[in-house]
Amino acid sequence: MSVFLIQTNGREISEDAKPEYIRGAMGPTFVDEPLRHHRYFNANPYWKREGYDRRDAWETATEGDTALLYCSSSVDDHPTCLSHILPIENKQIDSKGALLEFETSIEIEPKINYQDIQRLVDQGEFSEKMGYCGQQGFNFTQVAPSDFDKVNDLTTQV
Repeated sequence: MSVFLIQTNGREISEDAKPEYIRGAMGPTFVDEPLRHHRYFNANPYWKREGYDRRDAWETATEGDTALLYCSSSVDDHPTCLSHILPIENKQIDSKGALLEFETSIEIEPKINYQDIQRLVDQGEFSEKMGYCGQQGFNFTQVAPSDFDKVNDLTTQV
């Protein structure tokens, strides 16, 4: 099983996204995509960009893998934390973009806040890529399976 990290925010898609993303999204906010609609969409050509190893992650992700969801400060219900586990049910890449579909999201308690994530990265308990949480421009990458194990050690699924 491969593990991925998704970062989302609470902003309105229609006010904050490029037209090609708006056409493929369900919204109304970015965080609604994984939590209400059980999906994560990255429009063409943006999913292909190399930054944060995004393209490699999209090409690797498959059914049966898992994603960890990090919510930025603009997500009212879960600001600046890892909040959910998203079991990947399907992946589709076509001319519109790249789409992951999830089984029902699994909320974790306690949430793992930004400061704790960075501390765990510094201590070597999370992989370096977990340090992407909170970075402007980051949205999707593959992380180590041990990151998922650590999340499970620190939290309970509710």
